[in-house]
Amino acid sequence: MSGAPMLTLGWGDWLNLFSHYLSLSLLSIGGAITTAPDMYRYLVDQQHWLSDSQFNASVTIAQAAPGPNVLFIALLGWNIGMNAGGIPTALLGVALTMSGILLPSSTLAYVAAQWGHRNRGLRGVQAFRQGMAPIVV
Repeated sequence: MSGAPMLTLGWGDWLNLFSHYLSLSLLSIGGAITTAPDMYRYLVDQQHWLSDSQFNASVTIAQAAPGPNVLFIALLGWNIGMNAGGIPTALLGVALTMSGILLPSSTLAYVAAQWGHRNRGLRGVQAFRQGMAPIVV
């Protein structure tokens, strides 16, 4: 997937990429794909780290492949890294984008589950669990 020029990314750029995905994580209530328009704006229009065709190909390949649709995040990170220098930076791109999108929402789910378990005797927690049971099933 070529199309974007060779990039020079400093540590500040990598940190900005990571923090952008951290912020998107808690906004992706319907899954990571719901934040794709903002990712496009940031990666293609604003930063110019990816070309339009690279972004579209990343989303398309991940949607066509079996498995979770969050894989397009890894492909975006891979393409940013490849544009910035090759396989070592591509692996860094994958690690930063995937950990950025997964850490906040996973941490929130874990903390909420632990709190709910510790407070399972509270009337509000019991009502919430009973109300959610038909939706989960």
